[in-house]
Amino acid sequence: MLVLGIMTPVLGQIATKPLALPHLDRKLLYFGFHIGVNTMNFAVRPMDNPGVVDSVYAIESSPQSGFSLGLMTNLRLTDVLCVRFTPGLSFGQRTLNYTMRGVNDTEFYNVAKPVESTHLDFPIALRLKSARLNDFRVYVDAGMKYTYDLASKQNIDDKGASFVKIKKNDISFEMGTGLDIYLRYFKFSPAVKVSWGIPNMLVREDHTFSNSLNRLHTRAVMFTFFFEGSL
Repeated sequence: MLVLGIMTPVLGQIATKPLALPHLDRKLLYFGFHIGVNTMNFAVRPMDNPGVVDSVYAIESSPQSGFSLGLMTNLRLTDVLCVRFTPGLSFGQRTLNYTMRGVNDTEFYNVAKPVESTHLDFPIALRLKSARLNDFRVYVDAGMKYTYDLASKQNIDDKGASFVKIKKNDISFEMGTGLDIYLRYFKFSPAVKVSWGIPNMLVREDHTFSNSLNRLHTRAVMFTFFFEGSL
């Protein structure tokens, strides 16, 4: 009884605490911006027998870290459902690591082929939000993203350098989750999202590092911080 007597006024104060930004989620449309870090990678599908292509023994992709920034538009549909458009610019790199056979089958060496990207991203997603608990709520979202790679070497003559080239245009499916934190002047939303590229991004060329590949699909994990209602 003593504990209940102490906790009752404390819980009452929490329950009656004035909400931060009480009208933000009732707006039909509001804006913000985002910054974040990403880890880009490839899902690699080699040829059925890459060893028949010169001396290629195995191919692996190593992820690299990058960063992103952009804008955000939120369109309210219901109290718990909204559409989000978050165009942005992201920078990243992946490295394709080729294990090559030497003069005999007992000697191997590695060749690394970096693939740099500068993406113009145009994601659109449907977000489902929980009920607001004081100044917090959680959410999940899913959607599609169109990407244009400004750094793609698709139409560039590499003058015999044997780059692994990827296409300029990509479409991805994305899913994510995060937390809305309502502050005095803006809403802060940390989020994590996973992206799966759909089309084959490989630009096929007549050299060892391209001929040993069958398909390349983009993969990415993004950690993003949204600042909403501040624009």
